[in-house]
Amino acid sequence: MKWRTFEVQREPGFRLNLTDLIFIALLLSLSSALYWLSMPRLLVALVLYLGLSFFLFCNVFRIGNYLEPWWYLPFALVAFWGIGWQQLEPMWWLILCVLEPWKWLLIVYRIRSAHYVGVGYRRSGGDSLR
Repeated sequence: MKWRTFEVQREPGFRLNLTDLIFIALLLSLSSALYWLSMPRLLVALVLYLGLSFFLFCNVFRIGNYLEPWWYLPFALVAFWGIGWQQLEPMWWLILCVLEPWKWLLIVYRIRSAHYVGVGYRRSGGDSLR
């Protein structure tokens, strides 16, 4: 684990630093607060889902800033629609049936790319798992 949080980790593989641990603690705190404020459980789950997806993108698979908006923009549209029009259950069906497979397709695309540096990166020859 890297404690210097403001230095970019150049080494391939899983990334975790103090900022990430603080992010996880804040995510759990916010979810707990929403739960204890009697918010709908589907909304509490949305906070956890977004935070964990962000963690997967940035720390586990490290897909990069170029691919992230291809998932976050549709997610934001679906989430704003679901929350704004109080359609939490249909929103979750869209997230699980459309956006979740799309997220994993983006991750697989990144793993298959020549510049992959996330989990599963092969150090021998600098090649990823292709």
